[in-house]
Amino acid sequence: MQENYPSVPVDERQDVEFVEPQHTGSNTGRNIAIGVGVLVVLALIVLATYGMVTNPGVTEVIRDISIIVLALVSIIIGVFMIILTFQMWQLTRLVQDEIKPILESTQRTVSTVRGTTTFMSDKITKPAIEAASIAAGISASVRQGVGLLRGNGRKRR
Repeated sequence: MQENYPSVPVDERQDVEFVEPQHTGSNTGRNIAIGVGVLVVLALIVLATYGMVTNPGVTEVIRDISIIVLALVSIIIGVFMIILTFQMWQLTRLVQDEIKPILESTQRTVSTVRGTTTFMSDKITKPAIEAASIAAGISASVRQGVGLLRGNGRKRR
């Protein structure tokens, strides 16, 4: 969509200064929140490391639980990969069985339309244009001949 802007003659234009937008205090608050979040994460890492060093028994339990969780996650990822492979196979089948015949039918239809257009152009349009041009030529010749007979060879004004 085109918008209409009023046009201003060149001699009436004024110099426009670029004014940078003023920043509000919301960016400062966001920056403080990000800094506090980073500090909290660092503090948790330090506390976790200290806890693991001072309590090796708890660290072994956490390690064992982590290994079990990672194994379960690997199994779940494997299942999802199998499901994804099955879905890809179904999509490939759909393209071959459904979409390919539709495309072939569309190509046949386009070919038929192209043939019909060529036929109409050759059998109707071209002869009609030729007949109209011949009729226009005869009409112009008759007008010219009648004009010569009326004017005895003089040009009409």
